[in-house]
Amino acid sequence: MPCGTGNLLARNLGLPPTPADALGAALRGTPHRIDLGRVEGDGLASTHFTAMSGAGLDAAMVQRANANSRIKSLLGWPAYVLAALRVLRTPRTGLSVRLDGAPALRRTARMVLVGNIATVQGGVPLLPGARPDDGRLNLLILDPRGLGGWAAAVRALLRRGTSGSPSSAVPGSRARDGVPVEYFTFRRAEFTFDAPQPRELDGDSVAAGRRLTAEVRPGALTMLLPKREK
Repeated sequence: MPCGTGNLLARNLGLPPTPADALGAALRGTPHRIDLGRVEGDGLASTHFTAMSGAGLDAAMVQRANANSRIKSLLGWPAYVLAALRVLRTPRTGLSVRLDGAPALRRTARMVLVGNIATVQGGVPLLPGARPDDGRLNLLILDPRGLGGWAAAVRALLRRGTSGSPSSAVPGSRARDGVPVEYFTFRRAEFTFDAPQPRELDGDSVAAGRRLTAEVRPGALTMLLPKREK
């Protein structure tokens, strides 16, 4: 049964967030195969994630929230919101990213997020169009600069989320209005950061590092899921 403070996988799969309720719903459901993400890097042995993995701001937020277990247990997932507000000044870094064997793209970013699902805490569609059963992973590169950049990035994320538009599969498709938010889809991605970055895996902090490889394992996990209403 999916579990955890935010329990993003359960919420995205239509399961109740508490394990006992999820078990009851699953036992009335039918088998479905979902994808897994596989990641590895310097100081990070090959392992899998079901929901999301990230480096930079996202990982710093997770690290901060997990460091205060008392607040996390009292507040639940809103503890991540408080943690995010305290790490907004996480420094930007340069990186190179190679998607599906294409030539490497050069970027700067505060956060790199790889996802197998669309929505995060509070139902925010951070990776619109992402599906856990489409044989691909989705990528968000976030690079706001200053207060104006953050405001523009939030507007772009909300606009993309409410439009329901799928993520772009075209490398380098930066938003036309210059907002520092980019989306991609891929099967395999290789990231090389200029400086070691905090990293997280399904809401757990893992060793910081400069390299990260992520690839999809299509249909690798079979789960019992309730039938969704059309």
